[in-house]
Amino acid sequence: MRSEVTDRYYRVYTYQNVDRVPDLEFGYWPQTIRRWISEGAKIDMTPQEINSMFSGKFDAFFGLEGEGTGIGAACFMHPSFEHEVIERKEHSVIERGGDGVVAERFEAAQDESSIPHFIDFPIKTPADWQEMRKRYRRDDPVRKGKDSDFAHVREAMARGAMVTLHLCGPYGQLRNWMGFENLSTAFYDYPEMIHDMMESFTELIVDSVEAAPADIPIDQVSWWEDMASRNGPFVSPRMFREFLQPAYHAVMQAAKKRGCVLGIVDCDGNPHDIVGNWLEEGVNIMFPMEVAAGVDAAEWRKEWGLDLRMRGGIAKVPLAQDKSAIDAELERIRPLLDQGGFIPHLDHLVPPDISYANYCYYREKKMKMIGK
Repeated sequence: MRSEVTDRYYRVYTYQNVDRVPDLEFGYWPQTIRRWISEGAKIDMTPQEINSMFSGKFDAFFGLEGEGTGIGAACFMHPSFEHEVIERKEHSVIERGGDGVVAERFEAAQDESSIPHFIDFPIKTPADWQEMRKRYRRDDPVRKGKDSDFAHVREAMARGAMVTLHLCGPYGQLRNWMGFENLSTAFYDYPEMIHDMMESFTELIVDSVEAAPADIPIDQVSWWEDMASRNGPFVSPRMFREFLQPAYHAVMQAAKKRGCVLGIVDCDGNPHDIVGNWLEEGVNIMFPMEVAAGVDAAEWRKEWGLDLRMRGGIAKVPLAQDKSAIDAELERIRPLLDQGGFIPHLDHLVPPDISYANYCYYREKKMKMIGK
């Protein structure tokens, strides 16, 4: 734990003295931004900017705060696939992207624009994986970074910023390669392939961690790992331990040697049954804590104590109702705020059934609650 880090985020989650929790939110559906602009939000955005679910312009508009500085791992595909347009329709195009995935993507002005329709994936069999792994060679010269790549990190650290390593999780990476259905059956049909894919991807991440300059710490590892629905995670705790946990263990151990004390996982749905697996490896912040999926942050805190940190946890439905419902929802999560190790915000992207007026009221009340 680095005491010189001044980021509120880091200090909240390491239980150090802090004046208040940071003012964070999660993002917005493009349809929501279109609605709010029609209802009086005074912000000039292009269709492409509106189509971004994580709009920097809207974050700045609401005065949201940052989360330190970040670095990535050289675990990307190289070379990528050639882009190929397969079919053009009136408001969409079916194309193969650089990741090899065939998807139907809609124009930025369409309501469906934020959700592509995925059609085909590059890996289905062990033979496909042998071809794909050629694009992820550990000895590829493009994976060698330069010291100058970290200049922005050193500048931010001089201002007291924490450093986060941003990663796609092992399940998320394999799902990107295979799609949900193919991956789900491959755990049973091709377990040796799954182990090999996990190990290969993990090696690239650990290589990057070990190759980072010695003066660059890693305070937090951030994993994107959407692997649950409201009915629970897509793998059992036993399957997690066999197939995924070795990857988490290797990366978190390498990061801990660089000072890492925090691990955050972005998993939608209700991953309750595998939270214990993550905690074993030091992934100790759960996010976004979807109330609509049955996640109860207060119950999770009772179950795992202060070892479990949380982010999100505010239900969206009350914001589509009225001011009294918004007030009640904020009061519901206040005890967690008082306990520490918790940063409140909506439990996912803001949906378009929330009016601009209601969201502004929520923002005003939440800022007052956190002391901003």
